[in-house]
Amino acid sequence: AARNQVNLETEKWIKHNSENIGKTIITIPVVVHVVYNTSAENISDAQIFSQMDVLNADYRRTNIDAINTPSVWSSIAVDCEIDFCLATVDPTGAATTGITRTSTSQTSFSISSDNVKSSSSGGVDPWPQDDYLNIWVCDLGGGLLGYATPPSSWGNPNDGVVIGYRYFGTTGVVQAPYNKGRTATHEVGHWLNLEHL
Repeated sequence: AARNQVNLETEKWIKHNSENIGKTIITIPVVVHVVYNTSAENISDAQIFSQMDVLNADYRRTNIDAINTPSVWSSIAVDCEIDFCLATVDPTGAATTGITRTSTSQTSFSISSDNVKSSSSGGVDPWPQDDYLNIWVCDLGGGLLGYATPPSSWGNPNDGVVIGYRYFGTTGVVQAPYNKGRTATHEVGHWLNLEHL
């Protein structure tokens, strides 16, 4: 029901704003919350920057492997006109790098408890979801690469994306074959209301 409501609101917005479509690049401020127990989990800024590069290339369709788009999709594959940038201002108005780092005693986090999203359970609380895309990077248990919340029509304190630290970006401690930054591209797609095909 919540997804249907979001879809109806989206259709209504498109109908009333059709003159703006294709004229404005939407920029989404991102905060990356690195939650680590070991030094390997405390990923480098370079690894985070590499992920931001992949998100931007994929959503703007400037990725070098765009030429590999299957022919069945070639007529609808487009630049989504969405840019992602690390936040430069935090919720209090102070300058920020858009990266937070939190040491934890937790050895891994779980999708079922969503505990990485709360400081009371060893994670870190989100920044306001109306203003930022919160991405948590941690040791994610259960064999998962990542997960995301779809949009909803109500305030969702767990809104955001979670990615395992070995699957975030293209450099550093990433682990093949998930070393191309596509896990975050996939999960951000869910965050933007795309379903699995």
